[in-house]
Amino acid sequence: MKKTLISQIEAAFDASGWQYRKVEQQPVIECEFEAYHAKVPMHVQTFEELSTASIMAQLSFRIQPASRLPVWDALMRTNLTLNVGNFEANIETGEVFFRISNVFSEGIINSGIITSLVRTAIVEMDRMTPFLAELNRQPQQPIDALLAREDLLPPVSDESTS
Repeated sequence: MKKTLISQIEAAFDASGWQYRKVEQQPVIECEFEAYHAKVPMHVQTFEELSTASIMAQLSFRIQPASRLPVWDALMRTNLTLNVGNFEANIETGEVFFRISNVFSEGIINSGIITSLVRTAIVEMDRMTPFLAELNRQPQQPIDALLAREDLLPPVSDESTS
């Protein structure tokens, strides 16, 4: 019997020792990861008919209405620099997401790819969290200068490169 995509993702999470919650009657798991700057909520969903998994990390706070346009601008500038995945925002609610997806041939998931996608989503959301917090607090500041601030980046450790 062929395993479902979501069961293969659950197996990859189990093998990594990651805790998660199953969403009843949906091919979805949810979890939170402690990152350098914040706890990163995550939503992982599969689409069997497409052999696709979508991993979505969420910013741990909402963007205030007065700060939304500068934040959306910063997110779009950031998206131009990304090789995989992208930032998205709900303009009505102020929610910010990082989404990364993959299509798996023949519906067989490589657990290394799943863990890499999850880690990428966590790292990207955590990397942007302090920049978005600054813009949320002071929306009038110059975006280029803010995005150039290296003091807001998490430190690079041996663990983050392995």
